[in-house]
Amino acid sequence: MTTRKTANARATARKPTRKPAHKVQKRSSTRQASAIFGAILVGIALLWFGWLYARQANPTLGAMNFSLPAVLNSASTATATDPLVAAGITLATPAQDQQPAIGHEQAILLADQMQPEAAANAGSVSAEYVLLSDSNKTLSVPLQNTPVWVVHYTKIAGPHPDTAADPHATTTLHDLYIFLNASNGQELLALWL
Repeated sequence: MTTRKTANARATARKPTRKPAHKVQKRSSTRQASAIFGAILVGIALLWFGWLYARQANPTLGAMNFSLPAVLNSASTATATDPLVAAGITLATPAQDQQPAIGHEQAILLADQMQPEAAANAGSVSAEYVLLSDSNKTLSVPLQNTPVWVVHYTKIAGPHPDTAADPHATTTLHDLYIFLNASNGQELLALWL
């Protein structure tokens, strides 16, 4: 068998061309910088996963609080306001000669009967004789300076959370305000906050 040499054979037999040295060096330094950056990101990710794993065992470990003055000032202003005022309810002090038809103990007893769960789970209970005005029209009948008893239940424990779904869930505490008509003891409004 004989082989023939053609012009194509010469083209395929050529030696590969070498790239200039400065291009090879540039590519190598880019790869090196990319490898360093990638290693830093992998290290940060490993530290993050380690921190998350440690938090599973101890939820109070390393709690992060970001200090943002503008956000903190607006949050403290919002929490400082009275929740009843936020709901559109204003309370005023009645005149000395204006006495309720039902007494303090009777108002608490009536509220306990209306909301037995709240009464049983409340941290404390108080009652105050006031004049109620509803500016947001929360009630179907608008009230303006109506004499009422406000029975306030504080720190009412809600149902226990499902810790299987969220191991860090805590029981939430609520307040309940019950407004009773001071003349007949009828419930006018109940607000859970």
